[in-house]
Amino acid sequence: MSSHGTTLYIEGRSRLHGCHPFGKVFFILLVGVAAYFEPGNAATAATLLGLNLVLAVTGGIFPAMWKFAWRTLLPLALFMLPIHGFLYPGNHTGLLTWQGITLYEEGLRFGGTILLQLAAILAASLLFVFTTHPADFIAALNKAGWPPAMAYIVGSPLLMLPAMRARTGVIKAAQQARGLDSGGNLLGRMRALPPLIAPLVLGAFTEIEERAIALELRGFRSPGAKTSLRMVPDSTAQRVVRRAILAATGFLVLHGMVW
Repeated sequence: MSSHGTTLYIEGRSRLHGCHPFGKVFFILLVGVAAYFEPGNAATAATLLGLNLVLAVTGGIFPAMWKFAWRTLLPLALFMLPIHGFLYPGNHTGLLTWQGITLYEEGLRFGGTILLQLAAILAASLLFVFTTHPADFIAALNKAGWPPAMAYIVGSPLLMLPAMRARTGVIKAAQQARGLDSGGNLLGRMRALPPLIAPLVLGAFTEIEERAIALELRGFRSPGAKTSLRMVPDSTAQRVVRRAILAATGFLVLHGMVW
């Protein structure tokens, strides 16, 4: 998925790839406010989801986004829709009754709205993750005046998550080679978790120490101004767009609080 196997970033030359990381972060904020707060309805969430899908297609990341999104949202849908369909407090319009159990329209609508809101914010987040190299994000934070430690804390999850996923695959293969059965029914899968989780956690602590040593060797905490080999492109037009996104987000928040 990634260009080097250590990040979720997908190489590309689209306009989305060329956008400044802060612009994409502000866009996630705008989508979150519009989907959940103001207007915060299903139509808005569906519109934002459609916009995000169009951006994913133009950016060449739609297959990766679709693969990640349906694996995340399908299990949620299988739980949320029946639960709200049967138990939502505002239920009163029955759609289907079987053995005295009724599935209601209001609960399904409520669950569908929640799923659309989750899908919209997830798609906006994946646009950022798949088109922003973590090093560019950290470099942008440093250039904006953030302390190096804070910039690394904010940007490091984009590096840690793929590494954790790769480590999980290695541990699973090693344990299966030793006879561990990680398949079968739900009970069998739960029994296989401890032999997988313990090495994963211990390995994560070891990796943190290795990363800390590597950063110290590169003068991470040394005083003085630091330079970066990575240059994050920016322009007056992108700065104007970022301010417009922030203004729109602030307007929606005020509109929701006052009116």
